[in-house]
Amino acid sequence: MQPTNSPKADNQIIDKAIWVAKECLSPRASRYDESASFPIENWSDLWKHGLLSISVPKAYGGLELDMPTYILVIENLAKGCTNSAMTLHMHSVVQQFINELATKDQKKLFYTEVMDYGKLFASWGSEPGRRSGSQEIRQTVVTPHGQGYSINGTKHFCSMAGAAHRYLIHCTMDGYEDNRGYQLALVPNDASGITISGEWNTLGMRGTVSPNVTLENCVVDENALLGGPGEAMNKGVIESFGLGYAAIYLGAAKKAFEFTMDFYKSENGAPSLDPPYQNPIAQRTAAEMSMALESAQYVIYNCAKTWADASPVERKVFAARSKYIASQASLQVTSQCIQAIGGRSAQKAMPLERIYRDIRTATLMPPNIDLAMEIIGKAELGVKDY
Repeated sequence: MQPTNSPKADNQIIDKAIWVAKECLSPRASRYDESASFPIENWSDLWKHGLLSISVPKAYGGLELDMPTYILVIENLAKGCTNSAMTLHMHSVVQQFINELATKDQKKLFYTEVMDYGKLFASWGSEPGRRSGSQEIRQTVVTPHGQGYSINGTKHFCSMAGAAHRYLIHCTMDGYEDNRGYQLALVPNDASGITISGEWNTLGMRGTVSPNVTLENCVVDENALLGGPGEAMNKGVIESFGLGYAAIYLGAAKKAFEFTMDFYKSENGAPSLDPPYQNPIAQRTAAEMSMALESAQYVIYNCAKTWADASPVERKVFAARSKYIASQASLQVTSQCIQAIGGRSAQKAMPLERIYRDIRTATLMPPNIDLAMEIIGKAELGVKDY
């Protein structure tokens, strides 16, 4: 499938991402999946090749990619290892929050940790009993405590728990009853009061290692907070989670599609049969998959092109549109790839079953399909509370 409506981007950085995905990430992807372990070696390679800094400002030595280039980098890295691309995306969104909310002293500290030492930052927002991505108040509460703050709450699906250097905790400032109290806190991994619980033995995205975490009287100093209550809601950063997820689904599904097309072209039919690629059914399947991916790509790339000038509300709709169509396309394509190749596709020696499991798991991330459709529908109908 040839790229359609590809956004203007930095081809040198994209070429580097393609090389890193093929030479560094892909050879280890199945091992991390099988062991459900952190892709530590992949993280190291991402740092060595400068890709941990894709959202770090140039003033601090980073790449500071525009959104079209960022999306293409994440997409191509996902072809090598979905878990590595996903954790890099989460880390990179945290760097965007730092850029928008941190003081100069905080930026110097945090960006130095990334640039000089290859440290990763995680982001924990999900909570039990809460519809992720909605306007419900977060039950994790940050309270003034002496010269600093105390954090109490429970988080679910805490990617990189135990491995990241700092954890961005999405919480509510004590005393607020709505999202005007939405507060971000960057908590060091050695802070007291952090308890990691529950195993991470999942269908897919096993290398993200995302267990539950309880914060009980977790005390941090005053420099841990990013901005003031409510500030993060209006920066248009949180919306980029969904757009990046869409790029990851697209990249992983493209990898499955490319593998299947190569298999079709190289596979010999029985002596009395034509090769698979000459079969009209195979050709129709290839066309269906290609059109699904091209449609998703068109939406995602267009959203990336207009992202910089969009308001936070517009970005929320862009993210929902991109994530919805990427979810649908990637689920369709990976399923069709497995069906097209047949029983052999279930073998661990092939990447298809792993990619399928990763896609099936990752598309459950917020906003899920139902919520994404709600956001899109409300926008079309002029409802303002999305």
